[in-house]
Amino acid sequence: MKRITLLIIAILPLLLNGCGGKDNHIDLPAPPDNGKEQPIDDGGDNGNGNGNGGGSTTTNPWDANRGKVVTPSGTQWTSTTVREGITYYHFSGKDELSGQKEEIFAVDLDLSNPKYEIKLTRLASAAVTSQVHKSNNAIATINAGYEQGSIYIRSASIDYSIIPNVEIGKTEQDNWKSEGAFYITSTGKPGMVFVGSPKRDGVVSGIQGGTYAEAVKKQRTYYMGLAKAQYPYLLSSAPTLIDDFNPLGESFCDYTLSANQVNALNSENLERHQRVRHPRTAVALTENGHLILIVVDGRQTNRSGFSARELTRFLVKWFNPQYALNLDGGGSTAMCVEGLGDSRNIVNSPIQDNEPGRERARDTHIVILAK
Repeated sequence: MKRITLLIIAILPLLLNGCGGKDNHIDLPAPPDNGKEQPIDDGGDNGNGNGNGGGSTTTNPWDANRGKVVTPSGTQWTSTTVREGITYYHFSGKDELSGQKEEIFAVDLDLSNPKYEIKLTRLASAAVTSQVHKSNNAIATINAGYEQGSIYIRSASIDYSIIPNVEIGKTEQDNWKSEGAFYITSTGKPGMVFVGSPKRDGVVSGIQGGTYAEAVKKQRTYYMGLAKAQYPYLLSSAPTLIDDFNPLGESFCDYTLSANQVNALNSENLERHQRVRHPRTAVALTENGHLILIVVDGRQTNRSGFSARELTRFLVKWFNPQYALNLDGGGSTAMCVEGLGDSRNIVNSPIQDNEPGRERARDTHIVILAK
């Protein structure tokens, strides 16, 4: 009898995880809530991601998430139909995973709807998100890339930046900002690819450890080679949050470092940059063909922001994307949605130079347009 009981206990979680269909959300363990706002994501475990990249469909422990359609719901969520096939979501309240008060905004585009197209715009002179939104007569717009010197930018088959710098600006910090990419094919289909970095080996690029300077060369070779032949639009970024359901954003940072050690680092050091709570911008794709644009407010009262790990957990819980990529955040984070928000159609609260509502000019944006 004891053996039968143990067998049932062992099999039951597998049976429950294997069920498909529509879920309100996927449960993840929450870090402890000590009632205080933490500038560093310091609580809980080392994450559930295995951190090895690749997203193998045979060994991925998150295979249980395949086939599950997750849409936000509950008292903290509101939803608005922007147009047929485009839904706007707003989360307001305490996030149970971070334990902080958050304001989060998302646009969900059903890619099966033929009425729309997605573009990655690149400007010769940077402009704020609301200007890009207006000039493109867009339905939805978000900021996109980091500074040009740290990333790869291809728009309309023209390379505007090929990761020229192995360090970030003049900070003497390793350039970690191109381990993954968002792309659009010649037929207009969006996608994401995990390329790799010294923290996580890259399958498609051949990155196996090494230094960041070596990794940048391999990333550049991949983007200029195979990717260039396939994708007329491509923007590299980091960290890759989710790769084929594998929540890589859980393990991007070294959680053996204390908060004091992290705070002592340069703000562009990846350990500090991605463990500190910031406003966030991200793009995601679900298995059932939906594009998700998401922004998270921060650096304001009751708008805590997320670390990379917290954003990963939030996306898994409420959207269950197959792929997700972190984009430029902080003062760059902004989202515009047709018919919503303020007079500029800004739905979130951007913050630049500690001034809420002020936008930062950027040279790349992702826009959703009517055909």
